[in-house]
Amino acid sequence: MRVVFALTLSLALGGCFGSSGGMRTIESTPSGALVTIEGYGECETPCTVKLDGYRNVTVAKAGYKAQRFGVKPGGAPVQVILDLAAPSGEVDTTALPEID
Repeated sequence: MRVVFALTLSLALGGCFGSSGGMRTIESTPSGALVTIEGYGECETPCTVKLDGYRNVTVAKAGYKAQRFGVKPGGAPVQVILDLAAPSGEVDTTALPEID
């Protein structure tokens, strides 16, 4: 699992939910991934959520492997890098049939 904590302290102000606690921004590469936070709901990256304590998070996007991790209120934005579910490799052109 590749979860990188970004060094920037700026918070995007979109997609807030929750009732109390610290704000936490979740970003992903590629963006537009679905973030599911246990006990709170869902949002699409990038999004900022208000947490009242430690929560389990899943970040998923079609064609990519889902990432699961825990997050606490406050702190630097969480940057999630999603890996392709079936990465493509180089094509061996010598193995392709001739097209007339």
